[in-house]
Amino acid sequence: MRSGFVSFVGRPNVGKSTLLNAICKKKVSIVSDKPQTTRTRVRGVVTNEDTQVVFVDTPGLHKAVSALGERVNATALESTKDVDVVCLVIDATAPFGAGDKWVSSHIDMSKAIVVLNKVDKAGPTKVLKQLTALSQLNAAEYFPVSAATGEGVEVLMRYLQSKMPEGEMLYPADMVSETPESTWIAELVREQLLVYTNQELPYSIATRVTEW
Repeated sequence: MRSGFVSFVGRPNVGKSTLLNAICKKKVSIVSDKPQTTRTRVRGVVTNEDTQVVFVDTPGLHKAVSALGERVNATALESTKDVDVVCLVIDATAPFGAGDKWVSSHIDMSKAIVVLNKVDKAGPTKVLKQLTALSQLNAAEYFPVSAATGEGVEVLMRYLQSKMPEGEMLYPADMVSETPESTWIAELVREQLLVYTNQELPYSIATRVTEW
């Protein structure tokens, strides 16, 4: 049996949560088009006959301008410690620039792979250009994927499974997420607030479930 941890890190809105949901084949992390949708670490679990992979989705890394931003960054960076593989997720539709370089400078690239997401929107020419630019990061591997269509996701998953060390299962075989039900309900409510409200309002609202 093999088991271990994989962390997703990257700038806001690169599709980390969508990728986690695609890999788990179930919605375990909320998604919106607004930055910082993910505020805390979210774990998804994928188990097959001989391998269990625990995925950690993190808030988007950014140059913090507030105490909240600093706490969010600290949460994300903490998740890169004591994991077996770090996946640096990068948006294929956006030029590789200072933001991605800043993120890569804050993680240990010696145990990181690059996951170039949203290749379905970027197109082959832009993807090739991006992969050429990303080679300067000296990552262990590079995976072009589309979390939205599933392109490349199975290839990525097989690679991650092969990198898990020998060990017993960390969670029950039928568990897909460790998020408590009440917390998940609150997150789903917050997701809708992010979708239907604008400006600072969605970031000023806290959700709490009192009964369900």
